[in-house]
Amino acid sequence: MKNSNPDLEFLKNFFAPFTKRVYLVGGCVRDEFLGITPNEFDLEVYDISPQKFDKLMKKLGAKGVGKSFFVYKWKNFDIALPRKETKIAKGHRGFEVEIIQDEKLASKRRDFTMNALMENIYTNEILDFWGGMKDIKNKIIRHIDDKTFIEDSLRVLRAMQFASRLHFKIHKKTIEHCKKIDLNDLSKDRIYMEFEKMFKSKFLYYGFYYFIVLDIAKKLLNLEFNKKEFFHLAKLYKNNPIESFFLYHLIYYKNLNHEKVIKALNLPNRLKKEIKIKKCPKLVTNRFLFGLALKYPLKTFSILNLNCCREWIIKNNLWDKKYKPKHIDPKNPRKSIIKEIRSYDKILIKKA
Repeated sequence: MKNSNPDLEFLKNFFAPFTKRVYLVGGCVRDEFLGITPNEFDLEVYDISPQKFDKLMKKLGAKGVGKSFFVYKWKNFDIALPRKETKIAKGHRGFEVEIIQDEKLASKRRDFTMNALMENIYTNEILDFWGGMKDIKNKIIRHIDDKTFIEDSLRVLRAMQFASRLHFKIHKKTIEHCKKIDLNDLSKDRIYMEFEKMFKSKFLYYGFYYFIVLDIAKKLLNLEFNKKEFFHLAKLYKNNPIESFFLYHLIYYKNLNHEKVIKALNLPNRLKKEIKIKKCPKLVTNRFLFGLALKYPLKTFSILNLNCCREWIIKNNLWDKKYKPKHIDPKNPRKSIIKEIRSYDKILIKKA
């Protein structure tokens, strides 16, 4: 790694008496070549038996997060033995694991060429068995092995979110394989984890394109798009000011059932609330905004609707505070609140 990392230096010294084949693998190596500072690191440790590895991990104070896969967590490092995975059952974890010592064979289990790069932490030598460097340079997401790629359905969603985050195109053959993969065996938690990365991505319109092209929209939400619908939403998704933006506009534009989307993607409570916020109408009056602010502050409403009525909302102190009526009749509170809002002169704030 080009940037010094005290924890990595510690691990280099920790493993040095036992092996000189310890590699940074996966996304952290890819991100280094993209000029992105990684937040998490994956290490693969060679030439150490599983028994010795377990003892070293206990000494290190690492926590086993996938013991059947020989994976331990220490700070922001996932430390594992190199392995080969063979599909034996349905599901993301339906694999049989075999410890191996061949770097090329170990890297073959990874999803895409860009994620199969390996960097020796002692020599900084880069191992690139599958053309990952070239694909990163050309901004291509390409699978490694036809047979093993289709064994893990999560890779379809990973392809989508990587495209959305990195502004990469997915190779034609990889698209063909993705479209053949059944997504029914994916857990709801894993589905949301991958969508969450896309929801936070910089190039949301890329994610939207592959959401359709990889048949994810069809398989998870039974959605299809004509050209008019695609171009309308793709243009909108050039923006991505907030995590709920993608679903908010998708739901309203396609007139989807909120609860079906929430269930299909296993959305957390925060997103459940945000996607149900009222859509900005073509004509916005002060009375509409005061009424809306009775339910919630208008910050998220404004951001989701591309800063709709922002100045008015801030001026009336409704950005991060709900509207509090000045006079409430305890005998008939609802009627008195409506009366107060209607007492304001009706002012047109926004016209589409």
